[in-house]
Amino acid sequence: MTKQSSVYASYSINNYNNSKQEEGIMIKPGSTRRGAKSKQLNRLLTIPVSHISELVRWMLDYGGVPYREEGSVPMLHLPAFLLAGADAKAMPVLITSEATLCTMHESLQYIDARLPAELRLYPRDEKGKAETERLLALLVDKLGLATRNYGYAMLLPHKETVLSFWQQRVPAWQKWLAERAYPILAQAMEKSLPADPGQIAPCKQQIEAIFAELDTLLADGRSYLLGNQPSIADYCLAALSAPVLLPAQFGGVQPSKAELPAAYQAFVEQLAATPTGALALKMYREHRPAPAPILDHHPTSTTPQNIVSYYLARGVAMLTGATLQRWLFGLLRKHKPVLVLGKRALVTRDSDVRETLARDTEFTIAEINAPNMQRLNGPFFLGMDRSEAYSNEQGALRRVIKPGEDQLIRRIVRQHCDDMIQAALPVGRIDMVSQLTRPVARRFIRDYLGVPGPDEVTMMRWMRSLFHDLFLNLSNQRSIQITAEQSFQEMGPYLLNLIAERRQRIKQGEQFEDFLSRLIKMGMDGEHDLDDDGIRRNISGLIVGALDTTSMATTLIVEQLLSKPDVLQRAKQVVDDEDKLLHLCFDVFRFNTMAAAMRRHCKNGAEIAGVKIPPGTEVFAFTASAMFDDSAWPEPFSVRDDRALDRYMHFGDGMHRCFGEYINRIQIPTLVASLLRLNNLKINSGILYDGPFPDQFVLSFDR
Repeated sequence: MTKQSSVYASYSINNYNNSKQEEGIMIKPGSTRRGAKSKQLNRLLTIPVSHISELVRWMLDYGGVPYREEGSVPMLHLPAFLLAGADAKAMPVLITSEATLCTMHESLQYIDARLPAELRLYPRDEKGKAETERLLALLVDKLGLATRNYGYAMLLPHKETVLSFWQQRVPAWQKWLAERAYPILAQAMEKSLPADPGQIAPCKQQIEAIFAELDTLLADGRSYLLGNQPSIADYCLAALSAPVLLPAQFGGVQPSKAELPAAYQAFVEQLAATPTGALALKMYREHRPAPAPILDHHPTSTTPQNIVSYYLARGVAMLTGATLQRWLFGLLRKHKPVLVLGKRALVTRDSDVRETLARDTEFTIAEINAPNMQRLNGPFFLGMDRSEAYSNEQGALRRVIKPGEDQLIRRIVRQHCDDMIQAALPVGRIDMVSQLTRPVARRFIRDYLGVPGPDEVTMMRWMRSLFHDLFLNLSNQRSIQITAEQSFQEMGPYLLNLIAERRQRIKQGEQFEDFLSRLIKMGMDGEHDLDDDGIRRNISGLIVGALDTTSMATTLIVEQLLSKPDVLQRAKQVVDDEDKLLHLCFDVFRFNTMAAAMRRHCKNGAEIAGVKIPPGTEVFAFTASAMFDDSAWPEPFSVRDDRALDRYMHFGDGMHRCFGEYINRIQIPTLVASLLRLNNLKINSGILYDGPFPDQFVLSFDR
């Protein structure tokens, strides 16, 4: 059977390999627009019955990548595909914030490259690569064409059967038109694929020959095509065999076996009885996740807003943002450095801010943080005032940290940064939030803190919703509380099970180097008295503060660097000097830091700079103002690299200075440096927010 030039017969491993070096030029930009309630979901344009579409759909489901499928009837798919920027030969089309991917191979490799290393399906060794390419050439260029053409050649004469699956998951106008224009569409399909009755016998013979070849490969007892673990080749086999095996777990639409002509049914049964057919069906039974539910917003965006309310909120945020705040803070520092307004007090000078945060028995935190922490997580030292409980629990966590820990942290972060940057290189664009800072921080939580989570999307949802409610929900908005409560109801049992399972494995002699395992082991050795729930409470607090804090800080720093060309050049010059780059990052961060103030409660009344603070007052210690106080910060409006790191208050000050700052002093410059090494880095589209959190920030660069 010869390969035809048509809108269907366009996916070729050979064509893909020949164009590899030009991928960065070929791959079109994605869509950076906001969706109806959050940043856009990835869009997958498909023909729902298509086995090629199924393979990409399967990879998205396997990787837990959120997406929205938009199906079309064959031949009627062209308008939607062309409007998306694809061409007539594309199938399927995957549209992300970074790229519009128009071939199966582009989509598969794009998805695979961004998965955690342990989930990737493409072999990394040279022998595995070569064998994979050989198998994919066989499966894609031959088997995939033959199974599709056989199926249509057998079914096109049966209008009702074909319409039964063509008319599912497609727009209403396409259902209507497919019914009335079926003879024209069927004739076009027969010629284009080709799928006339004369194709049945040669396609059947080719399918049988390929199955026989793969049966021989499996005859040595291997479980999968490349050995004892499934690879991309096995997923390709399963999806591209679907038209002639009809697996029950198929993620698209397909006819039922009972609807097929008798000869077709017999062929399905014949193939299912072969070792290759059995492997393909096993892949579906054991490795095909349930297709993703229909989503109305991105699942890692925890504060969905309609477009009107979102842009109104962003407009207010821009008008009242860092620039206006600096001007107002300057006036307050000069004329009213401590301003009492009813039950609130604003503190704006550097020395007064530091004094407020240092006087932790007079300006306390329990009234601020403890109620939400108690409601969601139970006691955690960030919600405790100075006490024996605070000293015991915070001290136990401090003792987990080993000398030389910075090298371990650096190695983990660099590896994950390198992985994500390598994945972005063929595209020439990177969404630094969803494809760098958040996945790197999540994988750091897994590797260093020892909490893998059920999957990346779930972990990101848990971390953001809990952080939002615990620390940023100043008005106690009930919708934010409900989202956080749901996350904790899921996360609490997960962590208790993880702790119990990890303790059992340690008892059995397994060695672990992560933070959670060390904390458990210390308890087993009598070095602290935290029970399982105490460990859960404390590890919960650490991981909640370890993801979006890092992501937000890094994103705002990069935005500032890219808006200040002279500082950007200085940063590039010291990109390999972590200490100098950290100084620049922390200094430029002052211009739009992530938290303008630290909140404290004045229990019994006090005095700051001669101003009486009444009992019960909520005190806002404006660290963002303090870091522009020219009495303590020479040349505050200049970006300098010679200020002492401990002077910065991005992570607070006093006894509640951020526990994880030692991590962020390594993570932040490492993340920033990974971007600065890219050629001609610039903003592709501005930051989209999810409530207070940067949620999308697409940058472009030269390959």
